[in-house]
Amino acid sequence: MKKKIYFIINLTLLTVLFVLFTLYPTGINEGVIWFCLLIFYIYFIKSVSKPISILPHIKTFMKIDLFFMMFYYIIFFYPYQLHVLNIQDLSYSDFLYKAYAQYTNPAILSATIGLVSFQIGFHKVFKFKKVSISIVYPKKYFKKLNRIVAVFTVFILALYAKTGMVAMFASSYAGSKTGDVTYDAIFNLVTYFIILSVIAVLFYFINFRKLNLISIILLSISVIWCLALLVIGDRNTFFIIAIVIGSGYFTFIRGITRKKIILFLFPVLFLYQVVEVSRVSEERNLEAIWLAMTETNVEEEGLDIGSFGITTVGLRATFKIIEKNQGFFLGKFKFVSLTSIVPYSSRFFLDKNDPYTGSSNVLKEDMIGSNASWGTGTNIISDAYLDFGIIGVVVIMYLFGYFGGFVKYKLINEPNNAQWIFIYLILIGYYSELSRYGFDFPLRSIVWTFLLFWFISNKNYIKKNLNTKIF
Repeated sequence: MKKKIYFIINLTLLTVLFVLFTLYPTGINEGVIWFCLLIFYIYFIKSVSKPISILPHIKTFMKIDLFFMMFYYIIFFYPYQLHVLNIQDLSYSDFLYKAYAQYTNPAILSATIGLVSFQIGFHKVFKFKKVSISIVYPKKYFKKLNRIVAVFTVFILALYAKTGMVAMFASSYAGSKTGDVTYDAIFNLVTYFIILSVIAVLFYFINFRKLNLISIILLSISVIWCLALLVIGDRNTFFIIAIVIGSGYFTFIRGITRKKIILFLFPVLFLYQVVEVSRVSEERNLEAIWLAMTETNVEEEGLDIGSFGITTVGLRATFKIIEKNQGFFLGKFKFVSLTSIVPYSSRFFLDKNDPYTGSSNVLKEDMIGSNASWGTGTNIISDAYLDFGIIGVVVIMYLFGYFGGFVKYKLINEPNNAQWIFIYLILIGYYSELSRYGFDFPLRSIVWTFLLFWFISNKNYIKKNLNTKIF
C-alpha cells in the first residue's frame, strides 16, 4: 500500500514538473529552483535514512540510488543552490565564454523530471521472496571465472600498450582520451576488464576469506592501473573503480554507516583536488602527485569543480541548441549507443564525415566550437533530450531506475549469485557518474557482463556442479 501511495505522489510530482517545464521555458526563477532543490533533498534524505542489507547480517549505505544522487546533485543542483544563496553567478563560467544562464529554468526542471522518473523506476513494486536462495559454487567455478577475466585483462592491456598507452602518458595533460577512436575504445575495454578484475577478487574473497594466486595477480594489475589513472589525471575512471571496490567490501564483507561515508568524503575531495593540480604539471608521475599533495590545501583553495561546471552549462546549452535548430535527433544517438555494444560496428551505419555521432559533438560545437582542442563532454539529460525531448528524459531515466531496482531485487533474493553480484557492483560504479555521461556509458559493460555469465553458465562442467540451498 505504501509503495502505491509513493508511486502516486511521484506521478503527481512529475505532472507538476511537466506543467512548470511548459510555463517556464527560459529565464531564472528562484521559486522554481527552490522547488526543484526541495524535491531532491526529500529524495536524498529518504535514501540516506535507511541502509540496505544484501546479506542479512550486514547493513550498508553503499547503495545504487544514493551514489547516483550524490553525483547528480553536484552536476544538476549544487550550482543552483549556490546561486539562490548569492554565492555563485550563473552568468559567469571560468572555462566558457557563454554560460547560457537564461536557460536555467528548463535545465533544472528537466534534471528534476529525470530524477523523479529514476525514482519511479527504481522503487517499482518488486515482490521479494520470503527466503533467499544462495548458490553454492564448486571451487572450479572460481578458478575458471578468474582465469577468463585474467586472460582478457592481460590481452587488452597488452593491446593498449602497443597502441595508445604512450599518448596516454603524454607530457601535457590530455586525459585518458587520445582522440583516436581505436585507442579510446581499447581504453574503455581496459577499464571494463579492470573493474571485472576487482569484482572477481572480491567475489573470491567473499566466499573463501583468502586470495589465490590469480586473485593476487588481478589485484596487482588493478592497483597499478589505478595508479596510472592518477598519474594521467583521469579522476572519473579512478573513482568508478574505487567505488566498485568500496561498494563490494562494504556490502558483502562488512557494513558501513553514514558517518563513515562522510569521513571518507574528506580524503576523496582532497585526492580529487590533488589530481587536478598534478595533472597539469610538466612531468606526469607519482612524484608530481606527491608534490601536489604536499602543496594542496582544500580549505584555502576550495574544491575545484570546473569540469563539473562545464557539464552543468552543457545542459543549459541543450535548450538553446534545440531552440536554434528547431528539431530533435529522433533517436540517432541512442542507435549509435546500441551499436557500440559491438565495438566499431557504428561505422557501418554512419557516414565517416558525419560531425554528429554523439550528443557531445552537438554540445561542443555550440559551446566552444568544433575545432577546439578539448571537449565539453555530455550529460545523461542532454543525451536523452537531444534525441527525444522531455519525453525521452522521462523514459530513459525511468528505464535506468527500473533496471537498478531490478538488479537490487535479484541480488537480495539471491545474495551469492555471481552474475548479480558483478552486475550490482558495476551499476553502483557506473550509476554514480551516470549524470556526466551519455546513454551508452553503462550499457556496454552491462551487456558484456551478461554475455560473460551466459558463456560461463553454458559450460556443462560448471552447470552440473551448481546446487542451491534455502536459508
